[in-house]
Amino acid sequence: MPINMSDSPLSSIKIGENNILKGYVGEGQIFPNNAIITAAAFVQPSTPNTGGNESYVVSGDIGSSFTLTGSSGATGLVGTQILSVSPTTYQIAIADQSTVCGAPVRNAQILITPIGSTVLSGSLSNTDTISQAAGPAIVTNTVGFTISVVNTLRYTIVVGGQLRWAAGSVFGVTVNFTTAFTEISQFTIKSVNSFEWTVSSALNPYGVAWTNTTSGTQPAYGAYWDSPDTSGNTLGSGTYSLAFTLTAAEYPNGLADPSFQATVANAGCYQASPSSDSNVVVLYP
Repeated sequence: MPINMSDSPLSSIKIGENNILKGYVGEGQIFPNNAIITAAAFVQPSTPNTGGNESYVVSGDIGSSFTLTGSSGATGLVGTQILSVSPTTYQIAIADQSTVCGAPVRNAQILITPIGSTVLSGSLSNTDTISQAAGPAIVTNTVGFTISVVNTLRYTIVVGGQLRWAAGSVFGVTVNFTTAFTEISQFTIKSVNSFEWTVSSALNPYGVAWTNTTSGTQPAYGAYWDSPDTSGNTLGSGTYSLAFTLTAAEYPNGLADPSFQATVANAGCYQASPSSDSNVVVLYP
């Protein structure tokens, strides 16, 4: 059979020759039968937490076939890969974890699996990893609430021998709020029972209007009013107030009294603790 290790034909071959590395018919390798992958690894040892494409280089015999499977943030390639040039660089996508609060350092991994007659060289591992930087740290944002409720306009009715608030009653709800950091995306004063309300703004630390996320009433859950930072100020410590007015559907079966609570929503990796006032204020007639 034709045997060649160079660009020029062999002038002869002797019986007993034991230093023949490869044999070809035309351009196809017929000896040895296996195609060998000699190297497979990421070029860089690490990648930022934003991720992106990272170079992964495979070297070995032309015609070597294999698959590349990713894990731990690395995305492998679809289908069987065949070396037409050695070495060949493949681009491996590493997922972004720059917005995953508290995400630890991770080792994004690629598994190379030979196909058919392709094998890995004896010293080559079938996996390689690239270290990805941790996501942003979680910061505990200690907050405090002091809530008070005052009846500013009083209407009552007797239901089943019990005195109840009637439609038209107005309640001024004020929350003195403290926060270690200004990273608060939303501040809410809400009713926690199933009365219907209309809500009007009273005081705001920045003199900006509150945004009513429930179109004024919320029969099932009460009225929610949020104070986004519409004026460019950062939300933070201050006095927040709203006025709640009972509507005609103020009490199902007349069995409840108005209850109010304040909550905050986190911003980024700043986690409010606590995120709501544990002291729900109930005002009886």
